[in-house]
Amino acid sequence: MRSFLAAVFRIVRKDLRIESRSRRVTTTMAMFALLIVLAFAFSFVKTFRNPAVLGRGALWIAFVFGGTLGVTKTATVEDDDAALDGILLAPVDRSAIYLGKVTSTSLFVFTVNVLTLGATAVLLGYAPTLRTALALLGVLAVAAVGFAAVGVVVATLTFRAGLDELALPLLLVPLVVPVLLAGVELTAALTAGAPTGSWLRLLVIYTAVLLLAGLATFDFVVEE
Repeated sequence: MRSFLAAVFRIVRKDLRIESRSRRVTTTMAMFALLIVLAFAFSFVKTFRNPAVLGRGALWIAFVFGGTLGVTKTATVEDDDAALDGILLAPVDRSAIYLGKVTSTSLFVFTVNVLTLGATAVLLGYAPTLRTALALLGVLAVAAVGFAAVGVVVATLTFRAGLDELALPLLLVPLVVPVLLAGVELTAALTAGAPTGSWLRLLVIYTAVLLLAGLATFDFVVEE
C-alpha cells in the first residue's frame, strides 16, 4: 500500500511540477471560463433580475466546458513525445497512474472553479453567504473529482485511438450531465436554504461510480 500511494504521489507531483513551469492547463482553462462569465455578463445581465440564477448558470457551464478543455490539454501533455508510454513502463500498478492523473486533474479543475466562482461574484453580482460559499466549494470539489475520473479515461482513449480532439467533448459531455445537473440543483438549493440530501447523494454516488469504472477500464484504455 505504501508503494502504491508513493506512485500516486509521484504522478501528482510530476503533473503539478510541469504545470507550475508551463501554466499550460490552468491558464487555458481559466481564460476560457472567464470568457464564459464575461459572455453571460454582457448578454444576460439585463435579462435575468436574479443574480443567483445567472451566477449558477455561468459557474456550471464554465465548469463543463473549461474542464473539457483542461482534460484535453492534460492528455496532450502526456501524448507529447510518448510521455504516457514512458510512465507505463514504470513497475507500478496502472491504477496508481490513473488515480494520480485523476488527483492532479481534479486539483486543476477545482482551482479554476474557485476562480470562476470569484468572477461570478464580481461580474454577475452572485454573492452567496460565507456558509453557502464553503458548502458550494465542497460541491465543486466532489464534482471536480467526478469530472476528472471520467475525463482522464475519455481523454486518454481519444488520444490513444488517434481520434480528433473534437471527438473528446462529444464523448465526455454526455457522461458528466448528471454531475452538471446535480451541481446546478445543489447550488440552487444551497442559495435558497433548501434541502440538499437527494442531489448530494446523486453527486457522491455518481462520482464514486465514475471513479470505480475508471479504475476498472484504465488498464484496457492504455493498451495499444
